[in-house]
Amino acid sequence: MTEAAGRPLGGRYRMEALLASGGMGEVWAARDLLLDREVAVKVLGGALVGDRRAAERLRREARAAGRLEHPAIARVLDLGEDAGRPYLVMELLEGESLAERIARAGPMDPAEAARVMAAVAGALEAAHRAGVVHRDVKPGNVFLTSDGAVKVLDFGIAWAAGDVALTTGDLIGTAAYLAPERALGHQATAASDVYALGVVLYELLAGRRPFEAGSDIELAMAHINAEPVPLALAAPSTPPCLVAACEQAMAKDPAARPPSAGAFARLMTAPAPAPGPAQLSALVTRPLGAAPVRPRAPVTPAHRRWGPIREGSPPGWRGGRAVHSPGARRRGLLVALVVAGAVLAALPALAGGLLSWADGRVEEPFAVRVPGGTTQSTQPPDQAPSRTTVAADPAADPPADDQGARAGDDDRDQGDDPGGSGRSGGGGGGSSGPG
Repeated sequence: MTEAAGRPLGGRYRMEALLASGGMGEVWAARDLLLDREVAVKVLGGALVGDRRAAERLRREARAAGRLEHPAIARVLDLGEDAGRPYLVMELLEGESLAERIARAGPMDPAEAARVMAAVAGALEAAHRAGVVHRDVKPGNVFLTSDGAVKVLDFGIAWAAGDVALTTGDLIGTAAYLAPERALGHQATAASDVYALGVVLYELLAGRRPFEAGSDIELAMAHINAEPVPLALAAPSTPPCLVAACEQAMAKDPAARPPSAGAFARLMTAPAPAPGPAQLSALVTRPLGAAPVRPRAPVTPAHRRWGPIREGSPPGWRGGRAVHSPGARRRGLLVALVVAGAVLAALPALAGGLLSWADGRVEEPFAVRVPGGTTQSTQPPDQAPSRTTVAADPAADPPADDQGARAGDDDRDQGDDPGGSGRSGGGGGGSSGPG
């Protein structure tokens, strides 16, 4: 189409600079001579050239896209045909495509990726409500303007091409974002656009596509049968809400995906759920080797009749106390009765053992000799006097001047005890030994 640079396209648009070219055709910066404004003209080629039915589909889809009103949708201004080649006229945007941004700078910051994908999802939500399915959501069809705006391009062009270019290689990169049901030959729906949203988000965060293959057919089969490397491993810094949104959008079953593009956008910004009892118990610090903390059982309908729900109470609590189902209460009562019976049965043996142990621990009070021949008992003063035996220390000999006096004392003691039993009494507080 380079020959069009010197003449007005369709007698109205003067081509000024080639912006991009690919399997679908060429994009030119042009001037609208009728309205004297700058525009972008996409001159389509490939499967659309010479195909009257494809050209008619393109006109129908372009008219539908032209009715869409959304800040993130590039406006379609005109549609025409020149020398058998259809063309689209759109607003001229300054910036770069999302594909160029990934190739230039690699992975995108998670917050910026969420902002871009939320804008794309909003554009698709508006289109889906109007009955328009994009069918070719990919980074090349998302444009980042120089002032930070996000624009979605080329609504309906893939459908206008009859999807035949997928097998001929004209739709470069389309197979990398193809939903499994489309690879199986089913019609494109809003759910297939949501799947492509998940693939684009994965690529933005990881810096690479979830599947790589040598051909479009191999890529399509990977989307049907293979599982990508989890995003949490491919991009470890990704927030959990973005990981969850991406994984759900890329579900093989369309019914398992977010129900709409708007729901996908809300998933990306949803706050992390508050930790429940199981998550909180997992955070409790415990010694090495200690048994793990068991999470509290969830509340069942049987719990609900045991007390009112107190505001802010965790699951399984009613009225500020733990509540259990009637079955659990009966089992707990049975266990308590069994334990009590075992304890009662063991009481006699336990009491006898304690008495035997106490009897063996009783010690006779002992006495020590103090100077002057008196004995000092260890018996506490508040108890009845006990009989104390005074034993002489054979290793200690009395002084020489005291031996006579001690002998006289011994003689008097023997005289007091006719039986000669050898018992000795203390001078003051002593008492006779056991009889």
